[in-house]
Amino acid sequence: MGEGTLFQICYEGDLTVEVSDALRRLGAEPNFDQSWHVTLDEPREAAVLVRYLRMLVGADARLLVAPVQWSRTRDLLLVRHSTTPAADYRELHSALERLGWVLELPFESTFLVESDDRTDVRTLGEALAQLCPDESIMVAGVGEEFAWCTAASTSLSPGHAAAAVSRVRTF
Repeated sequence: MGEGTLFQICYEGDLTVEVSDALRRLGAEPNFDQSWHVTLDEPREAAVLVRYLRMLVGADARLLVAPVQWSRTRDLLLVRHSTTPAADYRELHSALERLGWVLELPFESTFLVESDDRTDVRTLGEALAQLCPDESIMVAGVGEEFAWCTAASTSLSPGHAAAAVSRVRTF
């Protein structure tokens, strides 16, 4: 058996019972609002988890799976904030743009940022929390082999940061 892989799973939209049950079967542990860590004993790709969960997501749902990287040489920053009604996230989003390339993905509160800033993730998270109106934010270093899907889309899009960087999100 291999050493295993830790994945971060982020879900936006109505969480279905089927997705909750599937995450429980995987042994996923909640770590933020509709976000989980799951460790698979054998090394796997994020696309495998997305394929497994894709058929269970709700009609308005979006799902992102990315392998967690603990080193400063991480490929991307995964930033996820809460969505408090009437809260102004412009200052936070502006800071994300200053950090680097914010990849264009169909998420409202989940972002992947390709950045040359090698500040440790905890310090970045604390700084970004100061800009988040409700201070409810998660920041993680992740690998470029992420995958995501939407319920409306039948396509699976495994990501490579270099290929996706031509599509940069504008806020």
